[in-house]
Amino acid sequence: MRRNAALQTIFAIFLGLVLVSFVWIGLLTFYPEPEWTDDGGASRETWRLIFGVLLLVIATVVSAVSLSLSRRLEVIANGLLLGGVFTMISSVGMAFSMDSSGWRFAVVTAALLLTIAVGYLRFARRPRAVESEATPVAKDESAAAVDADLVARVEKLESGWESLRRALD
Repeated sequence: MRRNAALQTIFAIFLGLVLVSFVWIGLLTFYPEPEWTDDGGASRETWRLIFGVLLLVIATVVSAVSLSLSRRLEVIANGLLLGGVFTMISSVGMAFSMDSSGWRFAVVTAALLLTIAVGYLRFARRPRAVESEATPVAKDESAAAVDADLVARVEKLESGWESLRRALD
């Protein structure tokens, strides 16, 4: 089990919730909901459609960013992915509040396709194999010689890192 796994999970969930709040507050700040008018709600319906599509676009961008982060930033990537999912959920919720079933279907279809794509990219595909920068080993060399060389290189790297750590302390 990873060190601090529970704390990392809580942090990722919290980051996702803060991110969806940030997106909503940002959108409402720069694209506020219109006042009620006598046009039968047409301006509010248009606003809901545009707002829902903007939420979907932002959710897509956030999810793509989360997929591009390295494994070293896994907790941040998971938080961003959750934020993208929560934002997409709110986009679907906005679509359900619209009266137009055609636009509602389009937004929900886009959310479904994006969710499947993100799920596949994050969880289903195999990680790319890292190409070795080492020189190819001749067939007559034994595996023990290669292992000894690797161990010596790792020890040299660790020694260098330890020296750097001591110098910075």
